[in-house]
Amino acid sequence: MKKQLALLLAIALIVVLFSACGGTKTDSDTPAPETASTGTATQAPNSGNGDTTDEESPYNLAAGKYDTGENNVPLAPYEYPLPLSTTDEVFTYWTCPVLVDAVPESGYESMEYPAALAEKTGVNIEYLMIAWADRATNFSVLVASDDLPDLLTNANMFYPGTMQEAVDDDFIVNLYDYKDYMPNYFYEANNHPEDINVLAKIMPYPETIYEFWCMESEYVTRNSIGTRGDWLERLGMTNSDIITMDDFHNLLLMYKTEIGAASPFLLYTSLDPHSMFSAFDTICSATISNVAPPLIENGKVQFANSRQQDLNFLTMMNQWWNEGLFDPNWMAAEGNPNVMDKILDGSIGVIGLIPGEANDYSGINNVDPNAYWVPLHKPVLTEDQVFHLGDVRTWIGIGSWAVSTNCENIPLLVSYCDWFYSPSGVFFSNYGVEGYTFYYDEEGKPMLTDFLINQPGGMSWALLQYAMNDVFEGGVVMRSRTYAIPGGEKLAEFHTFWDDPNYYRYDGSMAWPTAITFGIEENSRLADLGSDIKTYISENFLQFVDNSKPLSEWSSYVAGLEQLGWSEALEIHQAAYDAFTERFGA
Repeated sequence: MKKQLALLLAIALIVVLFSACGGTKTDSDTPAPETASTGTATQAPNSGNGDTTDEESPYNLAAGKYDTGENNVPLAPYEYPLPLSTTDEVFTYWTCPVLVDAVPESGYESMEYPAALAEKTGVNIEYLMIAWADRATNFSVLVASDDLPDLLTNANMFYPGTMQEAVDDDFIVNLYDYKDYMPNYFYEANNHPEDINVLAKIMPYPETIYEFWCMESEYVTRNSIGTRGDWLERLGMTNSDIITMDDFHNLLLMYKTEIGAASPFLLYTSLDPHSMFSAFDTICSATISNVAPPLIENGKVQFANSRQQDLNFLTMMNQWWNEGLFDPNWMAAEGNPNVMDKILDGSIGVIGLIPGEANDYSGINNVDPNAYWVPLHKPVLTEDQVFHLGDVRTWIGIGSWAVSTNCENIPLLVSYCDWFYSPSGVFFSNYGVEGYTFYYDEEGKPMLTDFLINQPGGMSWALLQYAMNDVFEGGVVMRSRTYAIPGGEKLAEFHTFWDDPNYYRYDGSMAWPTAITFGIEENSRLADLGSDIKTYISENFLQFVDNSKPLSEWSSYVAGLEQLGWSEALEIHQAAYDAFTERFGA
């Protein structure tokens, strides 16, 4: 099967290439915790490497050295004695730079953070840094040639099939077979029984783990709405004054007429990636899934981009367009970096952001040195509204690691990955090298250095390059690290404001479980259906925003969806939802 897939991909790549020819790339830890222990655990499969039973072994791996409870789940986090290895083995690591210019000609491994990682763990890594735009093509080439590196970031995004197929085709390791070598990750997987999506996503089928997912150390809203606090002051207002959608709309009008903001609201090309408009009881984003964004209504699966609630949202956006409340070139706004000049020059006053960006866009970084940003609540349509959708709080992030079957010492590489989930590994990966990216203040608290704070591209992005990159990698991200700067407590208050239980009432009754997966046949069929459906949505749904398509054609647009297999896609989703709820509960 592996050779068949590789051959098919190789043929496809040859066709693409021939087609293209005719047309015109010192460190520090937290103190060792009391939880490091010895105990009993069943031995994981032995590949012939990394065996910890020999007293003269060059490895410090975890199997058999910690206490377990029900289902062999570790009772506590495990702290590794370091180094993990004293051998000269080298693992290849496929990843992506965030700040390309920051990577020296000598390679990423020569930078302070990866160099310190190697010294600390004893694990040698050869970093293969692939530009984001080139990752899909490069991954396909590697699969076609059966040459996947040992460790892979975001493999789920690039493998040409499901992750189960990647395991079945013998490209990706089933990490469950090595669970005794990853006590910290297995502990994390089973440590959030209040959220069915955690274990279900990490272990979607019995005895099956595809990836090391990045975990969150804090259960908070990571990103939402922010606005210019200095503008609110000039209007005699505070952020607590903005509650309803009418309040929100009036604020934008005042920013335009009284502050002089050219296009006060930042509308993104995907419409609502920060879930600002969840009050409409729909997902106000376009094509963020394999067909359309799914949601649940009275136990039945529905797709966004097609319902009356979607028309209600588009009607409001169309009104804002006609009032000039967002940029005429809004379709180019893929994210804040694309429009940073307009955020900094006062053209825009309401954006989606993570709290750390509030620091990046304030003070001396802004055209107005008095500029500062504050959080806003998600606006409600009615007072005391309960949100059924749009809660972005989660214990599982975006980044992930997968281990290739080409790896010659799987126990050691799995142990290396697991170290990043240990107490000392979490701290080091988040803060990096003492004296370079952080220092301890007079109270003994870790604080980020001026080197990071004053990065031209913004501290939030620099953290991803000079320490842990939670967008691509596994591990446990500490959101609080972003606030380890002078005045950082104000940034931490963004989370408190966004998640205020006196305002933000959420029941999740319409939320599609994020851990739902599809079988190989279903996934293939959805890919076929989704190709035409997503193209249709992208070419029509967004056009209702700016009068490119009149709202009077909404019914015709919805009818067109039905002709593209919309009902069949719903049936596949419904079956997957029913199977998931039967296994894990609603």
